[in-house]
Amino acid sequence: MKNAIVFCSGTGANGEDLSKYPSKSVAHVPQLKRIIINCQRVGIEQFHIITDNAGFLKNLLVDDSRITSDIDWILPGEQVTTGPGRVLVLESSLVIANSYSLEKFIRDSSVCQEDEFSVLVDQDADPVVGVNQDTGYVNRYLGKGGSVLGAFSVSSTKVSAVLSADGLDAWLGEEATQQCIRTFSTDSEYWCRLSDTLESQTEAERILFSRVGKTATGWIARNINGRISLPLSKLLAKTSLTPNAVSVLINLIGVLSGPFYALGHPVLGALFMQAATVLDRCDGEVARIKLMETKKGQWVDTISDQFTVLSFLVGVPVGYYLQTGSTAAIILGSYNIIVFILFLIWSFYFLIKYTNSGSLVAYFEVDKHINPRELSVLRKLLAHLRPLGRRNYYSAILVLIAIIGGNPLVLFATSLALTLFLLHQLEDIVRIFRLGKPEKVFHEETERS
Repeated sequence: MKNAIVFCSGTGANGEDLSKYPSKSVAHVPQLKRIIINCQRVGIEQFHIITDNAGFLKNLLVDDSRITSDIDWILPGEQVTTGPGRVLVLESSLVIANSYSLEKFIRDSSVCQEDEFSVLVDQDADPVVGVNQDTGYVNRYLGKGGSVLGAFSVSSTKVSAVLSADGLDAWLGEEATQQCIRTFSTDSEYWCRLSDTLESQTEAERILFSRVGKTATGWIARNINGRISLPLSKLLAKTSLTPNAVSVLINLIGVLSGPFYALGHPVLGALFMQAATVLDRCDGEVARIKLMETKKGQWVDTISDQFTVLSFLVGVPVGYYLQTGSTAAIILGSYNIIVFILFLIWSFYFLIKYTNSGSLVAYFEVDKHINPRELSVLRKLLAHLRPLGRRNYYSAILVLIAIIGGNPLVLFATSLALTLFLLHQLEDIVRIFRLGKPEKVFHEETERS
């Protein structure tokens, strides 16, 4: 599906005036801009914006490098020319939580025949359409309800019927009598229809923020760190700070962990690292809520994170040495830094060569590239420990270790953990090169994961 029609004027399926919503800011992004960017992410290349206020709406999109598709500004009543295939039709009042939910609707709608329409409905709202239980088609339109969300898929040959109708509510009423409309249900946690009430905007923002947290970083990150980071992200989203700036500011907090370890305050050092780990979610949450995610942003986040870790790896042995004068501090500290640098060299090489990502999360999914039957006993064991290599786990553990044993125990525990991950990494290198898969295959497997 390459074409989308966005109604920014006229009457919506539930009888509302659609000219009220294109410029309405929801979670600090104008509605029209959010719709276009999410549609671009699922492959829409051509937009036809139905509006009698094109000059004003163009200003919403001007100088935004994220808007890369072609846009036709169409007056109400004018015809639209699209290529063959199905066309996505959206109302300006529809808030889309993320591109994945939109992609699912498009994929589900692809089963429709050429003469069929598909309508997205909220399964939890009061019905506004009646469905023939024998055929599965809509056979009546009740109107003025909440379940029709404002997303439709139509054949390009039927676009004129949509445009010529006196509003989308009238169009639905007419087509319902033909029994050619199919409904696709979704729950209200992925979509929201705006209205004139403040409550609808509050609900839309609740849905959006509920979908911006990281999903691949474990129970601690989702259920503890996320409960702290999300309120701060809501405040940061109101500022002009970019996600990259947020990344740098957060890791400046993390870098302070090293000096506190070095000065003999390991608990404070561990707490600063834990604070940076909790807040590390903020840059991604701000990026996702403001639709500013980029591969460059992933790299900024990843690289800035490593300065926090490096500060910790330097600070712990320095603090131990200053306290005891032990040569073990110098030996183990040097060993830890060397292993860490080797890990960075290999993992960054892997990300650049074999993935389309700048996030270390993609590296920690390396087992998905290898046949499960070929995993060694050591690798199977280390696979269970691998989550501990993510900062949201080990930073919390370091607080406990610092309380129990101070710098010495932190240093020895870090050396042991890095040794295990060095063995894991060496096996990664051997197995990846033995696989000999083309880079394209690795990229595809990473995308699927």
